[in-house]
Amino acid sequence: MTTPPYRIRPADPGDVAFLADVSLTATRAQGRLPADFDEADWRGGFEEWSLESIDDPTTDLNVIELDGRPIGRLRVSRTPESVELNGIQLHPDAQNRGIGTAIITELQSEAAARGVPLELHVERDNLDARRLYDRLGFTKTAEDGAEDVMQWTKGSQLWNAEVARRYDTPGTGMFVPDILGPTVDRLAELADGGRALEFAIGTGRVAVPLSERGVQVSGIELSTAMIVELRTKVDEAAIPVVLGDMSIVRATGEFSLVYLVFNTISNLLTQEEQVACFRNAARHLTPGGCFVIELWVPELRRLPPGTPATVGIAEPGYILLDTYDVLNQHVVSHHFHFGEGSQAELGRTPHRYIWPSELDLMAQLAGFTLESRHADWTGTPFTADSPSHISVYRLTMRG
Repeated sequence: MTTPPYRIRPADPGDVAFLADVSLTATRAQGRLPADFDEADWRGGFEEWSLESIDDPTTDLNVIELDGRPIGRLRVSRTPESVELNGIQLHPDAQNRGIGTAIITELQSEAAARGVPLELHVERDNLDARRLYDRLGFTKTAEDGAEDVMQWTKGSQLWNAEVARRYDTPGTGMFVPDILGPTVDRLAELADGGRALEFAIGTGRVAVPLSERGVQVSGIELSTAMIVELRTKVDEAAIPVVLGDMSIVRATGEFSLVYLVFNTISNLLTQEEQVACFRNAARHLTPGGCFVIELWVPELRRLPPGTPATVGIAEPGYILLDTYDVLNQHVVSHHFHFGEGSQAELGRTPHRYIWPSELDLMAQLAGFTLESRHADWTGTPFTADSPSHISVYRLTMRG
């Protein structure tokens, strides 16, 4: 379906009656007006509130137009911490044409560019709106009376509630003590008694045991759902977390250590974003502080000409297949989970791979120098055959 061209313009006092009309008509069409609804009283309050919104410098009250005629209302507030969708309603004649989805997608792009969440409230009985927000990747974060509070952040459809619930695998995979123990030991050593900041803190796989070692840990995380899982382990006072893009947003204070584990810098899909991540790390560090990155080495030597994919893991119940776009340095990891039957579940994660030498240049642009590079957290020497590396960069000057 092609979305028809629409226009959004600021509302003025002459639009107030229309804004009340479209809100009332849309709500009535959904069958959501109470039996004892007093239209005159409601209109008086709504029109007064709309006039206040027009005069409010923190709020944008807009009229949505199609072919020169008004068809809807849009109210948005913007703060340093978020973009807030305070309300969107379309006349029933203009619904189901992709306009609402297109407007919300534009707001998602704005929020993503700023590195902040897009937030909204939705009435619990507004099932049509709730289905739309679910489809667009919003996650319920709280309840406010008869409304659900929902948030969207860039990557929330990828790192959604289902993924977050299944992310932790205690005692197996990356949670194996032989992997997690040396990781925490090395990071505690590099923190050297100072504060540590984890980019993409996730469910706290590393942050929680590092905090238990006495290191004061904070985090930045893009996915609301991952933070919800983290909060089942520790509260905000123990490990404060800022919601947003690790290449943009700031955490409070300065740190002696910023770290980014398990290949997460590759989830930033452009070189520009990856360089910005280094610069954001530098902004958080005290002079002489460390930025630590755990990252895999691209497996292009395993990729014969004409073959676009490699098999990373093949074990009972799970196959990992990586498809490469070598022109743009992109990889999509395809995760196949299956049981004894004929059905399989597929998940995909996109990456931009980075050669170690390119990573070092990114570091240099941000004022870092490479202090050490090893093949793992125990200090195994890094060689041409190493599948991954732990790189420690020292801040010499702010980029």
